[in-house]
Amino acid sequence: MRPILAAVAACALFLAPGCTKIAARDFIREGNTLYANGQYREAIEKYNEAEKLEPDLVTLFWNRACAAESIVLKIKDPNQLADRKVFTDLALSDFKTWLDRAGNDVTEADREAYLNHRLALLDADERCDDLLSYFLEKHNQEPKEEGWYTRIAKQYETCGRTKDADEWFVKRTVDFPTSVRAYLSLAIRKLERLYPEPDSGVQYNANLSEEERLALANEAIALLDKATMIDHKFIEAYIYRSIAYTQRQLARRYGDDPTQNTAHENLNMILAREDGLSAWRQQKAICDIKVEPECPTDKPPEGPCCMLAPRPISLEEEASDAERKKAIEEEIRLLESGAEPEPVKGKGKKGKGQGSK
Repeated sequence: MRPILAAVAACALFLAPGCTKIAARDFIREGNTLYANGQYREAIEKYNEAEKLEPDLVTLFWNRACAAESIVLKIKDPNQLADRKVFTDLALSDFKTWLDRAGNDVTEADREAYLNHRLALLDADERCDDLLSYFLEKHNQEPKEEGWYTRIAKQYETCGRTKDADEWFVKRTVDFPTSVRAYLSLAIRKLERLYPEPDSGVQYNANLSEEERLALANEAIALLDKATMIDHKFIEAYIYRSIAYTQRQLARRYGDDPTQNTAHENLNMILAREDGLSAWRQQKAICDIKVEPECPTDKPPEGPCCMLAPRPISLEEEASDAERKKAIEEEIRLLESGAEPEPVKGKGKKGKGQGSK
């Protein structure tokens, strides 16, 4: 034992380079063990000790950054925001030091990993301005990369800057006028405002008026029309257009009894049926694009088939609605001109959605 003790004493006395490296790497190994056990703060203390002995060990910066990042990602308590900022700063600094000192040994995969860690830290510490600066800089470097538009818009949304987010969704359609996904993204943006709140018990956003809901649905439909004009086989446009027509149908206000309705309410009843039929036609179009036959109702399908609901109204009912619609529109025109029209007669089909309001 004497020679070993003597060697240790010599290391402690003269701080031989080889001895400090051994001691530093021992601290790193201890830190790695603590890190693996989820003891991140204790691991950082060991990495700090290693840095004091051997500040040029590149590995310790990556390891300490990962430990600090793990602490950041676990902090959810608003009372610990100051603590989260400290460890975020440490992680960002150490990841950057590791990248700078690794030099030629850094691979593209390493750079990608560094970037992902950096963005995760900025997001976790809610550093909106830093994230926006990064994404806007990337957009300036790659102005023809369409993906940055959505990423910037979503970041503005995360930062609570809804108006700016809306502008970037629109900007994408202006800068990429032949992009079906640009129109789709903006249409979805409109439709999201129509979706109901969880557990609301309704199929639409009850916080918006019927007029607001109709306007948003119409805007979404117009955008999706542009998408299918560019690519008539763009299936996602048909899916969301079906949703838009359904939301428009739900926004029509009318009563179940045509004899008790105003002319406008009776017109809404017919328009709601038209919307329901239009929504069905979107689903039918998808089946046609996929070239799938309708699924049989009397036996299991033998292969891929179209799960299409029955047509909501018959061809005869559709034709009857068209005639009655003309008569009601004429009635409304006369009413608005101050004349006294004859009431439109005929039975109405029971309304759906909001018909019982």
